[in-house]
Amino acid sequence: MDDARGKWRHYPGYLLFRGVCGAFRLLPERCAYRLAEGLSALVCLADRRHRKIARANLEIAFGDTKTRREKRAIVRGAYRNLALTAVEFILTPKLRRRREPFSRIVGLPILSEAFRGGKGVILLISHFGNWETMATCTPEIEGLIAAIGRPLPNPLIYREVERLRAMNNLKPMRKKWAVREIMNLLRDNRGVAILADQYAGRYAPFVPFFGRPVSTHPAPALLALKTGAAVIPAFDVRVRRGRHEVHVCPPIEIPATGDRAADVAEGCARINRVIEEWVRRRPDHWLWMARRWRRKKKPGER
Repeated sequence: MDDARGKWRHYPGYLLFRGVCGAFRLLPERCAYRLAEGLSALVCLADRRHRKIARANLEIAFGDTKTRREKRAIVRGAYRNLALTAVEFILTPKLRRRREPFSRIVGLPILSEAFRGGKGVILLISHFGNWETMATCTPEIEGLIAAIGRPLPNPLIYREVERLRAMNNLKPMRKKWAVREIMNLLRDNRGVAILADQYAGRYAPFVPFFGRPVSTHPAPALLALKTGAAVIPAFDVRVRRGRHEVHVCPPIEIPATGDRAADVAEGCARINRVIEEWVRRRPDHWLWMARRWRRKKKPGER
């Protein structure tokens, strides 16, 4: 009985999600974009908590190098980018039917060369531009990239999210078995997309990001050291409504001196430097609303 109740309690949220998706898909594409932009402005005004986090993050990152007006514009841009990313993800079935490509890869030879190495590719992505649909309508990498997904509280919604990700040329992976799957994929000379700009917990390496130490996920560096896979950063840039460029960057060399802890920390620092460079280029493309700069807790501190 409890299992049945647990299952049914997910349906209201799922039906609401499907209703919103259906409504956006009925709209002409231009109207869907305009509605998303309008909603982003309202959410930015209403979401005081995350707006405060974003402004605090901008103070850490840019200090006095940007004016208050510029920082407010960046926050609005971040909310706009998040809304457009969500709507483009919802519109995946329509975008797949387009004659013209949704996104264009810049630097494809770098990616091709990395795969020729035969040891797989760790595609380093971040919450920059539209990270969810980077592979949409880019047949050059179809079937080559898998993505780790964090399960949502509502399994019915998560099932739909996985379906849309699969339509975006991404092979979803369940986090529970991610390490085993990643190792198998890299051995088969496939690619794995890993988000590298999230807070990684108190035990992860704390390395500089905009001049301050932040907890940085060690997985890309550890995997590269273990498998020899190339670490390739990629960033999605909005060119105009419904048009994107995916910029593939040169591989990040992870040092292999034999001191595993030092090599991983240096690898994480190099990863952060590349992400920082792109965030400085287009700060409105990054997700400033997350608490990226959390201080390192002392031993025994909760």
